[in-house]
Amino acid sequence: MKKRPSLRPKKKSRSIPKTLMVNRKILIIALLLFLVLTCFIIINNGTPTPYTYVNGYPVQGSSNYKIILIDNSTGGDVSNNTVLMENINKTPVISELIETGKKGTPLIILGDGSQPRVMVVAGVHGAELPSQIAATNIINHLNGKKINGTVYVVPFAIPNNTASSTRINNGTDPDRVAHNNGTPLNNINNVSVTSNITLLADFHSSQPNDVPGKNCIIYDPENPKSQELAGYIGNKTGSPLMEVGPYPGVLSTFSNRNGIPSVVCEVLSGHNKTDQASVELSYQYMLAFLEYSGVYNNTG
Repeated sequence: MKKRPSLRPKKKSRSIPKTLMVNRKILIIALLLFLVLTCFIIINNGTPTPYTYVNGYPVQGSSNYKIILIDNSTGGDVSNNTVLMENINKTPVISELIETGKKGTPLIILGDGSQPRVMVVAGVHGAELPSQIAATNIINHLNGKKINGTVYVVPFAIPNNTASSTRINNGTDPDRVAHNNGTPLNNINNVSVTSNITLLADFHSSQPNDVPGKNCIIYDPENPKSQELAGYIGNKTGSPLMEVGPYPGVLSTFSNRNGIPSVVCEVLSGHNKTDQASVELSYQYMLAFLEYSGVYNNTG
């Protein structure tokens, strides 16, 4: 017996054209890409792109500063130096530098990476405290300020020597072997060269009856810019000038030979001792150095 034909009309299949499905997929993908790109722009709005490299470490711009490690052979806990810690303002940025110093030489970069780029170095001799205290003060002062260029600060050049309050590193004066590869000051010099530093100042203290045994600015007579820089700082602070001694391994001398005008700024202070006057003078040296370079003017 034959089945009777159904009286219900057959449903027509509603197939979507292939071209329409493809176009819809493309539209969804494009929309997702647009959303991702929009989020990326919003998140990174106002954040500068990386502007330089230091010893292979990428330096990413930020609103205030960047801290990196430039030598992992010098690590020490500078907080073990009680005299130092009693005289510094341990702000969050200084605490971060102290933590970095446990691994090696810390470097803080303030500014946008543009020229001029200047470098402040302290703590070449760990027992010389006024300049290291002054360096932490200048970092706290510059943090968040308008800088017309870039300031590189090494507050503790050899943290393990600062921690133990010694001027000697591996049996020798570190400021006599800056020309020897692999030494702490040679590594600092390499950073200054690869970062295109335009001026460098190294800050120290000298004991009474020692050499130089007084407040002074030491320059390299073979580099006229070094003498000019020293004259400016000396005039600003009332400190006399001296010519550098015949030691090729002094950081400032080695720096001058590499085309970076450099000076040494000395204040009078005993080893592992400090006082307000010596810290303040070292701080004023730093301000005069930054003013000369055009990077920062404290009165502006």
